[in-house]
Amino acid sequence: MAKPTKTVLLVPGFQEDLTTHNYRATISAIEGKGYKVVFVPISWKRTTLDDWVAQLNAVYQKHEPQDTILAGFSYGSMVAFTAASQRLPVELWLFSLSPYFAEDIPLLKQVWLRNIGKRRQESFARVSFNKLAAAITCKTLLFIGELEAAKYPLINSRSQQAHKLLPSSKLIRIPSCDHDVTSKPYVQVIQQTV
Repeated sequence: MAKPTKTVLLVPGFQEDLTTHNYRATISAIEGKGYKVVFVPISWKRTTLDDWVAQLNAVYQKHEPQDTILAGFSYGSMVAFTAASQRLPVELWLFSLSPYFAEDIPLLKQVWLRNIGKRRQESFARVSFNKLAAAITCKTLLFIGELEAAKYPLINSRSQQAHKLLPSSKLIRIPSCDHDVTSKPYVQVIQQTV
């Protein structure tokens, strides 16, 4: 009897959809490894992390957790991470995990906080990374580009902290890669890893 195909629910980065980046390249790389990919569109405008998680959960509830991998890029990785703490998937793939959890807010530059808006900032401040991490025991792949790690130290430290706290995690550094899950180096490493 054939092993059932795992479904990857992929959440894009902030204000992104299938047309803003070449997500099709990322999707093709994952599908080329035998997975089924469902791109989860998010309504970003005038919404918060709570709304984004609810949108992912509306799709996720149609799938069995043992056959589902939650994946996300940047803010999308925060969404996948938060949803995984509520209903554990078989795996979790975090592409460039954003550092906007309660523990990160005091470390963020004021200009970044102003850009995300007061309601989003309040939403992020209510979500403790450490508490969520304690609920996640599934295999977790953490991807981060070396260029983005150098440019955004908080993304780097959030990924390292996640690797430390998540018992079944693997941290994958992508050489010569910035904050773009659809870039050729990022896609190649995804292909090699998943």
